[in-house]
Amino acid sequence: MSRGNVIAVDIGGTHTDAALVTSEGELFVAKVTSTPADPGVALVTAVEQLLRSASLRLHEVAAVVHGTTVATNAVIMDDYARVGLLTTVGFEDVLEIATQQRADLYDPWRGKPAPIVPRERVFGVRERIAASGEVVLDMDPSDVRVAARAWRGQVEAVAISFLFSFANPAHERAAARILAEELPGIPVTVSSQVAPEFREYPRTATTALNAALLPKTGGYLERLEARLRDRGFTGAFQLMTSTGGVVPAALAMRLPVALLVSGPAAGAVAAAELGRRLGEPDLLMLDVGGTSADVAVIEDGQPQRRYRGEVAGMPVALPQIDVLPIGAGGGSLAAVDGFGSLSVGPDSAGAEPGPAAYGTGDRPTVTDAHLVRGSIDPAGLLGGALPLHPERARSAIARAVADPLGLPLPVAAGSIIRIADGRMADALRAITVARGIDVRRFALMAFGGAGPLHACAIAEDLGIRRVLVPRYPGLTSAMGLLMGDGRYDLSRTHVSSLRDLDLDRAGVLVEEMVEDATVQLRGAGVTGELAISLDADLRYAGQAYELTVPVSETASIPADGLADIERRFHEAHLSAYGHSWQDAPVELVTLRIRASMPRLAADWAAAGPGHGSAAAAERAGFDAAGDPVTYLVVERDDVRAGLRGPALVSQTDTTTLLLRGWRVSRVDGVGMVLEREEA
Repeated sequence: MSRGNVIAVDIGGTHTDAALVTSEGELFVAKVTSTPADPGVALVTAVEQLLRSASLRLHEVAAVVHGTTVATNAVIMDDYARVGLLTTVGFEDVLEIATQQRADLYDPWRGKPAPIVPRERVFGVRERIAASGEVVLDMDPSDVRVAARAWRGQVEAVAISFLFSFANPAHERAAARILAEELPGIPVTVSSQVAPEFREYPRTATTALNAALLPKTGGYLERLEARLRDRGFTGAFQLMTSTGGVVPAALAMRLPVALLVSGPAAGAVAAAELGRRLGEPDLLMLDVGGTSADVAVIEDGQPQRRYRGEVAGMPVALPQIDVLPIGAGGGSLAAVDGFGSLSVGPDSAGAEPGPAAYGTGDRPTVTDAHLVRGSIDPAGLLGGALPLHPERARSAIARAVADPLGLPLPVAAGSIIRIADGRMADALRAITVARGIDVRRFALMAFGGAGPLHACAIAEDLGIRRVLVPRYPGLTSAMGLLMGDGRYDLSRTHVSSLRDLDLDRAGVLVEEMVEDATVQLRGAGVTGELAISLDADLRYAGQAYELTVPVSETASIPADGLADIERRFHEAHLSAYGHSWQDAPVELVTLRIRASMPRLAADWAAAGPGHGSAAAAERAGFDAAGDPVTYLVVERDDVRAGLRGPALVSQTDTTTLLLRGWRVSRVDGVGMVLEREEA
């Protein structure tokens, strides 16, 4: 790998985090308030702050890597472009019908989300491809032209999803060419490029979602890149995708649906790498920001992945790191309902207006509760750059929580924090205990601006004995952008008995995917040799769903390796479901490749622990039950092994709350390890 000055920027709902690693391994960090109306403003502000700290000019930066929530926010706010959909005649209702799966098994009246393409903008085209890829009925070009003329002035993007186009994309490509003539300037998304897999509903929904995100997300990235170029940036502009890989912005602009888990994926990549450096390959990730908390499982140093997910009730048939987000963060709003029940989240104060303590909001949040508890510095956040107003926090909690429930103010604040802790602990149970994983054998890695404040309490709830806190918790996701491999994932459905697999035909499909990946990456300006690895989706004959198993670290299926691939599937099935059928026939369903590309190495020279006092100050506060407690307050650079709670470790980007019964067992430039002492 080559080295150079690299900047990473992760835009969250409340704060924008940035990190700069120089070619000499020096690390500079910055944290600024997000600008939801125009996220690029905060990004440019953070970049300029980093450059001043490092005494660099933008033209000296080799790459800017971005983790973005623009696509995610568009889905959350239902802010889609107007999309037209072309599909095979007879399948115009595919988005309306969806599947038999329901969000709630016991609530038959719960409605499904409305399709992002209304029925009046869906047109059927007379064409038919068989499951084998054979053309059954040639496409009628006039149907495409009729649809295009009806859409003029009515749509901002078009999606094309024909039946069995994953086996033969000829008709989709022909329709795209016609639309380019009839609707110049209107972006077109074809399913055979986005999700060339079987099951028409997930494929169509994923294609339509990509089309709906293209104008907004693509336009945002284009404007952002132009801002950087206008300021003298000449390097590579790159995006983190949901897979935890980094791709050139030119590629991400065409596939915004792959950016839906961009920020959380960067956090998982960072957690895995930092865990490796700390000798902890099995981790639970807890990334708590201002708006949400993201949790994930990391085993053997690798984040768990999935090849299909769901966003706002819609399936997304693309690979992604398996991250579960919940609406619990520092800005989560606390409220008492008409029945006297206290709730925390999922609604958030966000960056505007923010918590009551920021001086602009008037509703109580988790941040306000911590201020009342004494677990964050009343002088302000971000090293004092964000002043706080303790009286506003106390007033908001008293008015909205303490008075309605008849509770003392410290008890009300502690209750808000305990409910937030419980919601995050339940999310971690959902990805571990609910899947048959013993949560107690993992360490908990907590980061984000609020993660270290909640980590010890959540660990106690789950029976976890070790908590890892990275050196820069509030900027860990941004640093994960510097650690992810460059990668591009492709898939192709090919249903066949595994034992009777036509290796020549499968080899042709793999070669086509490798060629496609190479063209896409080269077209985006990527140079250097690509490393290809191959996976396969397998199932027992008759099953409805598959498991993904590794096949090889090369772009080929070994002729003598089918038995070994089958054995891996049996083992994966046993691990996932507790049983396997050794003699049952196994089917191949989908082939998947990962094309990895070289990118700039980004590392920092981790500093050792400081040598100052381990008890620099004291602060009066309250514990979770509202009882008085005195916290030792220690600056992060001065923490040494042996520090015991109750204590607060203070730094610019976060505060770590060390509860009574916990101690620091290790501290260095990579992170702190907290351990629960024996009773």
